[in-house]
Amino acid sequence: MSDRARKKTRLVALSSGKGGVGKTFLSLNLAAALATRGHSVWLLDGDMGLANVHVLLGIQPEFDISDALAGRCSLGQTLFDGPAGIKIIPGASGKRDMAEMDSLEMTRIVEAYGSVEPAADYMLIDTGAGIGKHVTALARLADTIVVVVRDEPASLADAYGLIKVMHHDFGSRSFEILVNDASTVGRGQQVFERLRQVALKFLALDLSLLGIVPHEPAVMTATRRRETLMTVAPQCPAAGAIMEIVSGIEGRKAEADRARPALHLVVGTVEAAKR
Repeated sequence: MSDRARKKTRLVALSSGKGGVGKTFLSLNLAAALATRGHSVWLLDGDMGLANVHVLLGIQPEFDISDALAGRCSLGQTLFDGPAGIKIIPGASGKRDMAEMDSLEMTRIVEAYGSVEPAADYMLIDTGAGIGKHVTALARLADTIVVVVRDEPASLADAYGLIKVMHHDFGSRSFEILVNDASTVGRGQQVFERLRQVALKFLALDLSLLGIVPHEPAVMTATRRRETLMTVAPQCPAAGAIMEIVSGIEGRKAEADRARPALHLVVGTVEAAKR
């Protein structure tokens, strides 16, 4: 029996209605935290036009997804090593043709990576911000949609807009809210409750709180050093919150695995992704 026949890769999409909420930094740190708990983890930089996970790490990858699509390398060759043993799939940066791919092409890319072995336990997808076709296509493929918000009116309004589009246009009903950079845990709970009440009133959706990450000065230090918060300040409250969030993600995977048979990623090819 092949590795893929035994294992289901769980897809977790981290999205936000608004940029600048710390989504990419959280994606990287959540991936590293999952890896420290013994899981194999891939992190897909899903912002195909302005990919920046590699920028956070200060690494210039030899290949990215555009090279695989053009036949300059294999899918497996695009993966490079990140913190804590995670594998990173770099998106393209500054390439308009990649930024203008349609939803079907985006879906085929993710499906094509489903043929790369050994399969990972988790693939975290750092989508772009907003409600564009790349964001919605990637979110629709995910087992778990995590919406990252901050305590800002624009962040909450745009997060609601993303949830509304995903619900009305694509039928999504389950959203996990992650409040980032909260001044206090209590304030973070208030932020979540405000968004939850709006979704209940206008969409009849009950949102779930995945976690609250408090404001942490060490985040700037980690960013400057091109490292994860888990490495720079593993004992800080924000790092602790990230570990708690990871426990929640693990719990949801366990519940899903018990509830239904493994649903494997559709095996695709680079050639299919080109069409």
